Amino acid sequence: MGRPEKPLPTDQFNRGLLELASWLRERRKESGLRYTDLAARTQDTQHPCSVSTLQRAAGGISVPRLPVVEAYAYACGASVDLARRYWREARAQSRRGPSVTPVPRLINTPAELRLALQAAYAKAGYLPLREMERRAAHGRLPTTTVSRMLQGMTMLSRSQLQAFIEVCDIPAREHDDWLDAWQRAKSAQFHRATRELAAAVQPRRRVIESERRGYGHFSSPRWPRHRSYQGYTREAAAAYADSRSWPPPGRDPVPERPLEARDPYGH
Repeated sequence: MGRPEKPLPTDQFNRGLLELASWLRERRKESGLRYTDLAARTQDTQHPCSVSTLQRAAGGISVPRLPVVEAYAYACGASVDLARRYWREARAQSRRGPSVTPVPRLINTPAELRLALQAAYAKAGYLPLREMERRAAHGRLPTTTVSRMLQGMTMLSRSQLQAFIEVCDIPAREHDDWLDAWQRAKSAQFHRATRELAAAVQPRRRVIESERRGYGHFSSPRWPRHRSYQGYTREAAAAYADSRSWPPPGRDPVPERPLEARDPYGH
């Protein structure tokens, strides 16, 4: 018979962590196994654990890693899904999540979709991004893409969203609502980009004035649009627009280069 475990800390404010530690201890007592036996059983899993690692997992001081909790439950013969649920609750209470959670059926914009995914990520226990990538498998959920999405720098693709909600253990009956929300958000993003592009390529005004440099750009059949008249005042520009003559009085026209000075291509 091994030594009795230390009591759970009384100054721990994370109730989810205390519930997780209590649940793990109860499962071990029910199995009648010592920590050495549990450690031996975890050697057959994908994440073998040592005795000290398993003891810390049930210590109630800090939230253990999810693979350790799953290995602990597997060694005790308990429900791994239930152990995962306790772990997520402990992780969610250890960090402050979003205060607003949009409903997938009411999502219409990329910002609302990102906020809902952040809330789902918090509810899933802030699973490490590398662990999410490993669980998604086949490169479906790159860590850099998820990180950029959570920071609001990009939007997941449809397949990446499918992998994200699967890793977060969102019920399958809600997957269609999430995919429909993604489609609406993607359409809104496309229409916004289209409006911004249309605004960027609108025809420029006939005269674009610059107060600081004092010159304008003109478009007329007599002078190319790209030519600029630098150094002239706005009054001179207005006079040109009225008289259609250039240069203004007191200015000499720019002399043309002689033909012999031009290059063979006529430039």
